[in-house]
Amino acid sequence: MADPGVPLSRKERREARSSDDGATGPRKKKRSKHPWLDRVLLAGVVLVALALVGVGFSYFYVEYRFSQVTKVAVRHLKKAPVGQPFNVLLIGSDSRVGLTPAQQTHLGDQSNAGGQRSDVVKIVHIVPATGQISVLSIPRDTVVTVAGDTSEIGKYNRINSTYNAGPDQLVQTIEANFGIPIEHVVQINFDGLQGAVDAIGGIRLNFPFPAKDTYTGLIVTQPGCQVLNGGYGLALARSRHYQYEKNGYWQYDGTSDFGRIQRQNAFLKAVINEAETKYNPLTLNAFIGSVVQGVTIDSTFTVSDLVNLSREFHTFASDSLATATLPTYSQYSSEFGYLGSVLYVEQPQATAVITQFLSGPPDQALAPPPGPYGVAATTTTTAPVSTVVSGGTTPGTSAPSSTTTSIETDFDPTPC
Repeated sequence: MADPGVPLSRKERREARSSDDGATGPRKKKRSKHPWLDRVLLAGVVLVALALVGVGFSYFYVEYRFSQVTKVAVRHLKKAPVGQPFNVLLIGSDSRVGLTPAQQTHLGDQSNAGGQRSDVVKIVHIVPATGQISVLSIPRDTVVTVAGDTSEIGKYNRINSTYNAGPDQLVQTIEANFGIPIEHVVQINFDGLQGAVDAIGGIRLNFPFPAKDTYTGLIVTQPGCQVLNGGYGLALARSRHYQYEKNGYWQYDGTSDFGRIQRQNAFLKAVINEAETKYNPLTLNAFIGSVVQGVTIDSTFTVSDLVNLSREFHTFASDSLATATLPTYSQYSSEFGYLGSVLYVEQPQATAVITQFLSGPPDQALAPPPGPYGVAATTTTTAPVSTVVSGGTTPGTSAPSSTTTSIETDFDPTPC
């Protein structure tokens, strides 16, 4: 299989297209038409790494690896009582700082990245007493009321724009808009994700149909269970222009972020499945080394926190991972026309999803997200569209202002 860190030759591209064994790999990538390339942040990579550290290595090794993780100060984090449920904000930044020239060929460089954005926003709710982990995804184009300093991006903007100055404003904005307290922050970059997946020998996903995304370089030539290495897995997890060949025709997944979120969740479960089977010390060391080099955490995390997590969750099964997506809808608005195509929070469905996600009501939202006319979002009259339902969770919703269309999901890959 070709190295995803360097461009493929013509011969390699021909072989990838004509292969009989179902191997997958990216074609030479086209530069995205969007100013922000997508970044996947997978909670399982971090959580499984912590679990494997606890299983396979001593406390001193954990301290050594912990010292290698980049730390960042986040002023507005909450502090949960010891042993009580807490929330980790998982951020996928589109910064290109630190990429090699070969990686920049595929992913773009800092000069054309258009600033730093959190193109993937996930909140992980962890319940130590029951060993339950839930993930709530917030679509990157969701309009929110910006907390903190609004001089750069205005009072209202997409949620991904609030990460431009770092994680603190994003934390403040989530807490103010949705009443979800954030106790910790974790960020992972391209290189860390690719290296971690390669270290465990790739991940296995079952594709119902051949699939491709010309923007990220994804190409799957035939259906069935496929082994994806880090580069190919990243191409899948970043895919917002996903196509699949069904009944002899290439069809387009028009759900954009919603479909991508579902594929990310499947990818996350596949990572957990694969990593949990790897107990070889050399494999563990390579896996953990890849993760710690590509992860940034908030400075309140301690070695004890990580060790306790590893003890509590090292047997966590991917089938137990509950996932949901914040309910949103699209609607034309002259008030926010300058933001382009955006999403608005669907109420009261959003509060219901958050309540189930937290297993209780959220805190009071001091600055609720706006509706399409610039006021706090209220109950809308449009019918929601179910999407991204997994692990027995509350469904996320997305509703156009005038139509109701069920989102088909039989084309998305699942762990195998």
